[in-house]
Amino acid sequence: MKSKESEYRELFHSEALENFEELNRLFTDLENDNNDIHSINSIFRIVHTLKGNAMGMGFDSIAELTHVMEDVMDAVQQGNMALNKDLFDSLFKANDKLGALIDALKTEQKVSYLGIKTKLFVLLEKYTKAVEAKTDEPIQQKEAPVIEPNKEIPEPVSTQIAEEKEKKAFDFEREKDLELSENQVVKPQATKSEITFTDVIQIPVKKMDELMTLVGQLIIERDRLITLSNVDGKRTSEFEGLQRLTSDLQYSVMNARMVQVGFLFNKFHRIVRDVAAIESKNVGLVLQGTECEIDRNILKIMSDAMIHLVRNAVSHGIEDSETRKAKGKPERGTIILSAHYEKDNVVIEVSDDGNGIDANIIRKKIVEKGLAKKELAEHLSDKEVIMYIFEPGFSNAEKITEISGRGVGMDVVKKAAESIGGQINVDTEVGMGSTIKLNLPSSMALKGALLFALDEQEYAVALSFTEAVISLTKNEIHRITDGLMAQYLDQTIPLIFLKDIIGLENLMDCQKEGVLHQSFEQTEEDKKLDVIVLSYAGKLLGVVVDRLLQQKEIIEKSMVKPLEKTKLLSGTTILGNGRVCLVIDVSTITDLMFKTLAQKTVESEN
Repeated sequence: MKSKESEYRELFHSEALENFEELNRLFTDLENDNNDIHSINSIFRIVHTLKGNAMGMGFDSIAELTHVMEDVMDAVQQGNMALNKDLFDSLFKANDKLGALIDALKTEQKVSYLGIKTKLFVLLEKYTKAVEAKTDEPIQQKEAPVIEPNKEIPEPVSTQIAEEKEKKAFDFEREKDLELSENQVVKPQATKSEITFTDVIQIPVKKMDELMTLVGQLIIERDRLITLSNVDGKRTSEFEGLQRLTSDLQYSVMNARMVQVGFLFNKFHRIVRDVAAIESKNVGLVLQGTECEIDRNILKIMSDAMIHLVRNAVSHGIEDSETRKAKGKPERGTIILSAHYEKDNVVIEVSDDGNGIDANIIRKKIVEKGLAKKELAEHLSDKEVIMYIFEPGFSNAEKITEISGRGVGMDVVKKAAESIGGQINVDTEVGMGSTIKLNLPSSMALKGALLFALDEQEYAVALSFTEAVISLTKNEIHRITDGLMAQYLDQTIPLIFLKDIIGLENLMDCQKEGVLHQSFEQTEEDKKLDVIVLSYAGKLLGVVVDRLLQQKEIIEKSMVKPLEKTKLLSGTTILGNGRVCLVIDVSTITDLMFKTLAQKTVESEN
């Protein structure tokens, strides 16, 4: 059981973190429009509340920093302190330190904040002296405050003035109340004998995850009972009520974990502002579709990848103002973060109106970096070449900056998307801009899957990657170079027997002569073959399996040690019969096959 103190601490941390993110957004809005009274008032209100809460919890460092931020915003609110670049830089730095202090409540790391606190004090004292100089009436001198030996910096004069004003206001109101009580008979007011409660409660994410895990185990037990209740292969109606209730419970818990994508998108106002400042560029951010809902855990996994995409859009995509002006573009570049639903998925797009991606430059880079041989690079289409920007070791940075060129590439984006069963695509036009499209599942808890078997082992493949299921005979499959091809909807697609890949000790062995033909050669001429047509990154691949089983919603678990590095498998699930079902990693198998077939084609032509 958690103590009350730890619960209050966790609640404070959660609310303070939200306040920190909101301050980032409000400071950015205010920097764009210095006359935004709503932002000024909101910032003052947030830091004032945060200061009070921190004092109540005994978090002195947070209270001290928010106190001086409050004093600054009070001066701005009164119209006595000008908003300029120096002040904004200081406020942003102060908010960064505030975020670090909030994080330190959990990490217990020491955070140095006295430097920025002193800077804000100095700005305040400049403002105070300016006010004193403009005041016609002399200000009565008060006794110098006694400074404690361990106190590094005294309270600012403005704080003393503010406190004095608050005291006088309090005394004035008190005198009015006393005067009223002496001269008037006030009838007591009847109070409502009701207590109201908010309709919203806060639940830690960890508790929701634990509940989701328990629901997943409940679903597995339900399926096991239903399987056991089958009589002669026919399902009885005995457990229909249980199945309906558990499904409703499962979807209810899933919905409770859903958040609007705006929860993540709103954090990027500050990121775009900071990167643009470092790159000396004029860039604005536009948000669209912020009301789309997605699993909070998915947003958490994709957050670092999204930051990387947005930073790259500003650093590599958007040109500087002079270059844009010479091209006839608006001097201010635009980044658009948008989201929309597509079937059961949520599609997040990061667009910019900048340079675009030149496939010829990328083609040259992948050869220089040894990611592909020159003959293969020339054989690949522009779209296939551009997808190499997501390969480990690729970077198109011409210079090292604080944003890029430090060994972290776009492969982190691809890995993040694929780890949750998502896909990534790129649309680009040289000179006009680029759009990177992330097709993500709306929930991690439940995944639609197609079950199939190889020999006696069950496997699953995500429905999000499944284009179709078809039936072919051996004579409809053609042997070309060292691979197999078949017709699907008037187009020729590569085909593999999954059994040939599963049996390999090393996936790179598939490039050996005859490996991809083993099962094909052993198949009878008139035998009907079950083929799953997979779709990934705009490519189609036919996969031959022994037999199809059923379509089913599964709860996928990550591979455990020492199997977590098995590239061909993304995870496991447990079926109603109690057996472990392996989930195929579609991205790995598709990339592997197309690179292998492309290499074989080039070799055969030479």
